[in-house]
Amino acid sequence: MYSMTGFGRADLKTKQIAISVEASSVNNRYLECIFRLPRQLAFLEPRLKELVCCKLQRGRINIAINYEDYGFGIDKVVLNKSLADDVIQQLASLKRRYKLSGEIDIGHFLAFPDLFKVAKAEDLEKKVWPLLKRAVTRAIDEMIAMRKREGANLKKDINSRLNVLLQRIGRIEKLANKNFEMYRDKLARRINELLNKPRIDQVRLEEEVAYMTERADISEECVRFISHLRQFQGDIRQKGAVGRRLNFILQELNREVNTIGAKSANPQISHLVVELKEEIERIREQVQNIE
Repeated sequence: MYSMTGFGRADLKTKQIAISVEASSVNNRYLECIFRLPRQLAFLEPRLKELVCCKLQRGRINIAINYEDYGFGIDKVVLNKSLADDVIQQLASLKRRYKLSGEIDIGHFLAFPDLFKVAKAEDLEKKVWPLLKRAVTRAIDEMIAMRKREGANLKKDINSRLNVLLQRIGRIEKLANKNFEMYRDKLARRINELLNKPRIDQVRLEEEVAYMTERADISEECVRFISHLRQFQGDIRQKGAVGRRLNFILQELNREVNTIGAKSANPQISHLVVELKEEIERIREQVQNIE
């Protein structure tokens, strides 16, 4: 089981380039990747996203990349020398022909936009990607290792709370018989009230019996609650992203607890129901951080 909180860093360097990567992740319902890339590496974002998606399933992933280039791969400004030669010859000829004063300076060359051009680095992706991929992979793996450690801590805490839930529901089951006796006494009193009336409404009597008997029985809810707990315990032992499934089971657990609380008039059971709901909420807060 993995947490969605983690951090990893990697630094790789060659004679020509240096790359540092920081990868961090926080809770998110789905997988969301956010990259901070140098301008010259922006075109590699789709490949980086594919790399992240192969390793992670949930969380907001932030990847910050710093790239230093020691003269390799940087766009360079190149002088069109043949054009420059033609320009200076033509300016000198113009000066002689028309007997112009003044010296030829750099300002005259700036009027010619084609005199300079930007030369793109060749095969930048081919030369940078292998090192970048290694750095990002290493940072992500370190982040995943941290997510795994955090996940183990969450699992330990959740298991202890599941044991508390099992203890509480066990006590509720034992109290359920007393709960039934309490409703039986109420039912007996209600029947006596009806029997003391001059005319007995047989249909009403049967309705009262059915209604109060149904309210007295919480055994089904207890059985379903324990079944959901067992499912939860099994799921947290599974590999992969289980967070959304665990959250769904917690909703079902809470539903059963609410029904138990609504049916029972036993103060002890009502107190245990409050404890169950508090513990379920604590588990829910932990589950929000599980991948």
